[in-house]
Amino acid sequence: MMLRIALWLIDLAVTVLPESLIYRAARALAPLAMPLAERRRQTVRNNIQRLQPSWEPPELDRATRGVFQETAMYYVDTALLPRHEPQQLLRDRLQVEGLETLQEAVDGGRGVILVGAHLSNPEVAFQALVALEIDAIALVEPLADPRIMSAMRRRRERWGLPFVGVSMEGVKQAITHLQKGGLVAILTDRDLQGHGVCVPFMSRLAQFPTGAVDLALRTDAALVLGWAVREHDLRFRVHFEAADPLLRSDNRANDIRANLANVMRQLESPIAAHCQQWRMFESPWAPCRDTTYHEGGAARPLSGTPR
Repeated sequence: MMLRIALWLIDLAVTVLPESLIYRAARALAPLAMPLAERRRQTVRNNIQRLQPSWEPPELDRATRGVFQETAMYYVDTALLPRHEPQQLLRDRLQVEGLETLQEAVDGGRGVILVGAHLSNPEVAFQALVALEIDAIALVEPLADPRIMSAMRRRRERWGLPFVGVSMEGVKQAITHLQKGGLVAILTDRDLQGHGVCVPFMSRLAQFPTGAVDLALRTDAALVLGWAVREHDLRFRVHFEAADPLLRSDNRANDIRANLANVMRQLESPIAAHCQQWRMFESPWAPCRDTTYHEGGAARPLSGTPR
């Protein structure tokens, strides 16, 4: 209920207030939600402490507040983005790094899976795809409240990029799209459905969904990582980089785990460096046995041969 009201207020505000004032209000009001969501605040703080174990309590508290502020600004983004043409956004608001990596993968013609995380606003990177006229769809996990899911879908699809819910039908659509040489964007750091596997992340085992690497193994699509970091208001730095080569063996379950471990190893650095923008309100470590991961704290290939 609170989120639906907040979305309605944001939609109203963008029609009468300047953009800068709306973001300023979002940053000021977001911390007021922290006492009302104490359990989530504690989870966020614990997540940040895992990412930055050397930080003192004041630093952890500031970063925790930053996550709530970033979440509020994310919802403001969803109302403001449709007001900007994709080409204008790419030219004036996005600093893109590694674009040649993404373009090379697209030009390869075997489909591309763009893997990201809930870091700042990953959908800003999707806007760049629209501006670049890349044939793309996004696979998203369904929200608990279908009315919020419907409202978010309407907001997102104003940008011209189809968002498909994760389901049997959605996965079939993604496979067909990849086989035609298209791009499928997936976030891989939040396992809402609980069907993921535990892999090394920040020197401990954490659970993440397997959809991205499973699709890559099934379709032989290229795997590219992409994330966005907010610089200020609706200005972002977007980064693309190639994922490690896929590992393949005669053990599919082991291949999925090994490749997911490699993906999460590559995402460790940007998530830790910008943990105050990691909008993660669940603990990925909680579902796994709480143990340190040896071998130097980095994910190593479990089996298989690079291809």
